[in-house]
Amino acid sequence: MVERQTAGSGRKRRSSATLARLEAARRRRSEQLERERENERRVDAALGPFAEAATAIEAVERRREDRIAALSAQLDRKLAELDRQRAARAAEFERAAEQVRADAEMEIGEWRAVMATSVAEIRASDVGAAETAALLGISAKAVTALSRGAAASESCKQRSDGATADAGPMAASPVGSPAAGKPVDEQDVSSETRPYSEVDVPAD
Repeated sequence: MVERQTAGSGRKRRSSATLARLEAARRRRSEQLERERENERRVDAALGPFAEAATAIEAVERRREDRIAALSAQLDRKLAELDRQRAARAAEFERAAEQVRADAEMEIGEWRAVMATSVAEIRASDVGAAETAALLGISAKAVTALSRGAAASESCKQRSDGATADAGPMAASPVGSPAAGKPVDEQDVSSETRPYSEVDVPAD
């Protein structure tokens, strides 16, 4: 009788210990599953913002490339327009410079004609070429060139006067034209003065 009670008490103690171990294992497993579920929730919660950030970065990069391409195209257009403006300004400058040179050359030619007349007057006063050169402070070569220019201009004027006298006062130009009746000696004979346009002029 006593032995049966002792055996029953031993089985009861073993059952209680086993149940305690099983309960502890169940709690650990439950806690582990809860931790896993919490981790899954945290992962899911982190995936959303990450995906949103990645999408936003891609959009920003595309927008950046598009804006840079647009700015580059705008720069190319600006540079092309500046090149065209520069070419136009350069052409305008060349035209203006050419006009300045032409005007200066014409004025210089007129003044050299005056110089040629002065040289001719001096030479006509029985002053030699060397003396004239020393008097005017120019080379003898320049005196010779100016003398030739003055002679050519005078010869041209005489030919023009003779042609006008032979043909009559109305034959210089067609009737009704703007130059009708205009004396030939008033016409432009600057082309005849070109032989002395290259005469060396003393510096001021």
